[in-house]
Formats: sequence, structure tokens, C-alpha cells
Amino acid sequence: MGLKINMILVLENDEQYITLKEAMLHGKKYFLAMGLNQNKQVLPDKIVILEEHVSGFDTYVSKVIQSELLMDLTRIFKAQV
Repeated sequence: MGLKINMILVLENDEQYITLKEAMLHGKKYFLAMGLNQNKQVLPDKIVILEEHVSGFDTYVSKVIQSELLMDLTRIFKAQV
């Protein structure tokens, strides 16, 4: 099914994020997301880029940590403003 903009994600470690922007790069889908606290309030200092992984009907995400990929995706997201 896949992720969409403005979806709230809860990771296995109970961190919560809301997806703000979407981008495609090298055939993969990425999302710019901001952290949320328990009251669903945005945490402006908790910004991540997540890579979407779809397997059948299941959708997973992983945090992008590769510095070169982060720079490329940051440029793409900034251009969307």
C-alpha cells in the first residue's frame, strides 16, 4: 500500500513521526518527517528522512543515515519549498 504525506508513523521503539514531504530517488521513495511527542505535537528539532520499504501488503521504514544520500535528499526536499 505504501506511505502518504501527513501520515503518523510509530516506529518499533515507540518514536512517532509525521510525514511532511515525499521524494523519489533511484527508484526508491523517501519521506521527510518530523518527530511528535505523546500529545501529537511536532518536535521541530527532531527531523529525519525515512526510506520506504514495501513487501506485499506490509510497509516498513528505515532512517537514512548515509551522509551522501542525506545531502542529495535534503537538496530535493529544499527544492520542493
